[in-house]
Amino acid sequence: MSVVDSIGLVHENQLLTVYIPAKAAALVFRVKSRQNRGYEIFDYGPLPLTSGETLPTFDGGSVSVPADGVLPARAYVKAGRGFPLSDAYDPNDMWYVPSKDYEDRIFHVIQYITPSFVRVDVQIPKNVTQQRFQRDRIIAGMEKTFGFARGVLETIHVPEIHYGYRWGNDTNIDLKTFVRFVYGEYIIEIPKDPELIFNVLVRKVPSKWITLPINSWDPSIESALNRTYGIIGFTTYGIHEKQKAISEYTELINRVRA
Repeated sequence: MSVVDSIGLVHENQLLTVYIPAKAAALVFRVKSRQNRGYEIFDYGPLPLTSGETLPTFDGGSVSVPADGVLPARAYVKAGRGFPLSDAYDPNDMWYVPSKDYEDRIFHVIQYITPSFVRVDVQIPKNVTQQRFQRDRIIAGMEKTFGFARGVLETIHVPEIHYGYRWGNDTNIDLKTFVRFVYGEYIIEIPKDPELIFNVLVRKVPSKWITLPINSWDPSIESALNRTYGIIGFTTYGIHEKQKAISEYTELINRVRA
C-alpha cells in the first residue's frame, strides 16, 4: 500500500517525516487519523490582495492592486502574509494554531494557484526569507531570479509558527488569481520506538518526506517546536551510526509530548 493517496495526502496509520535542513534533523509522525477525510479540497478563492494596496515591482518602483485578488503586472508581495479566514483561531492566518490543545494536530497543505505560472514562496517564520544558494552566499527568493516555485507549493504547518506566503507576477499583464487548497488536518503522534525512527530516517521504512525550507535557524522556530513537541527533531545519521542514533533517540523520545 502506498503511504499517500491519489491527491498526495498521507493515509491513516502511515508515517510522515518533516525534515529541517538547518539542523539536519527531522520530526517523524504517525498519522493516526485525518479529521477531514473526504473533504480535503478547499476552494479558497483569490489571493489575499486588497484593491488599492501598493506592491513593489520587479523593475523597481511600485504599483497599486487594481481589484481584490488581482496581482498586477510585474508586481510581487514582499512581506509574507497568511490566508485570512473568519472564525479561525487567528482570523488573519487560517493555518496557525497554538501548541496548547493542538500539539496533536498538523496541517499538510498543498497550495494550487491559478494561473499556474504565478511565482510562490514561503517564509518560515513569517518575514524570514529562507532560500539560500552556496550556503549563505546568495539569498534567493521571490524578488530574485530563482528560489521560488510556480503554481504549486506543498508544506507542513506545525503549531506556534506563523508562515508568510509571497507571490509574484513576472508577466506584463494583470492576473486574476485563484487558490485551491488540498489539505489534511492530521491527528498525529511521534512514535516511541527509537529503532523505528532510525529505520525511517535511513529510508528503510516507507514514509512521506516533506522538507521545510528552513536553512537559517530562527530562535522562534526552536521555541515553537520545543513548546509543541518537547524536541526540535531527530538528528539524521548514516546507517553505520545506528548505535549512536538509537541512544540519542531513546533520550529524545523520553522528552516527547506529542
